Amino acid sequence: MANSPWEDVTVWHELMSMDPQRAEAFYQEVIGLKAAPLEGGPFPYIVWMRDEEPVGGLIPPQDGQKGWPSGTKPHWVSSFATADVDKAVEKAQKLGGQVLVPPIDIPQFGRAAVLKDPEGAVFGIFQKRT
Repeated sequence: MANSPWEDVTVWHELMSMDPQRAEAFYQEVIGLKAAPLEGGPFPYIVWMRDEEPVGGLIPPQDGQKGWPSGTKPHWVSSFATADVDKAVEKAQKLGGQVLVPPIDIPQFGRAAVLKDPEGAVFGIFQKRT
């Protein structure tokens, strides 16, 4: 059983896009998402906003970024809430998972990591800032 109603819930969706400007225009027209740059993050990042609420992100390719290796096509990644990102990363590794992006602090939002499960499926985990 979860320790918090925030645990084990899909809470964030990120688009890895080769053409962020085109993606911004497409998703704004299709479903009304608006893009807002996140200031002070560890790499360029756009926050998807709907009705003034953050609902996801947009990431352009980054040199050397393990979470989006060279040659990978654009894709969406879903992130699940957890009470402790660092503890979840440790558990995932013990169970055969792989860390693609180690835990990082995201200004204004919380802490996150990107993992690959033992079968190769990529997902994110997110710890809400308290």
